Amino acid sequence: MKTVCIKSVSKEKIEFLIKQFELLPINICMSNYRFKTYDNLFIHYLEKDYVDEFYEIVAIIIKRCIEHFYEEDFIRKNVEKNYFYLSSVERNYIFEITKKVLELPDEKIGYKSELLRNLIKNYLLENKKIVLEGFINFRIKEYKELLEKIVEVSVLSYLDLITF
Repeated sequence: MKTVCIKSVSKEKIEFLIKQFELLPINICMSNYRFKTYDNLFIHYLEKDYVDEFYEIVAIIIKRCIEHFYEEDFIRKNVEKNYFYLSSVERNYIFEITKKVLELPDEKIGYKSELLRNLIKNYLLENKKIVLEGFINFRIKEYKELLEKIVEVSVLSYLDLITF
């Protein structure tokens, strides 16, 4: 049996993760406890085979959580910080263009999903628990840098549109 613990200060994120895990047709058992400041979601994989696939699935679900709750915020903060000299309307256009770019297939935008999934999976293979907020703040630098490059592409696209 393998166990992964996902910790978060947000009950909403834990509930999102629980719903995602409940949809899986694999042999897992989950428990959710609050200890001090963290909600803890324990996922117990009950099989002996396909352990690598279990970690892959856990990484995919955590990736979905990060994309769902954090990605737009990362983009918005990047646009606000790096393009403050543009008007708020222009920054909103850039934000919307970036969201459209993120809908492109992964190979067109630098394998963003694969990068994030691998960062999570590699971390889980070395650690039995993951503190979601700490992981976001300290372990996904490459992912955030790729999002910054995608925002840059969106800015260039926007500039091309307005000069056309």
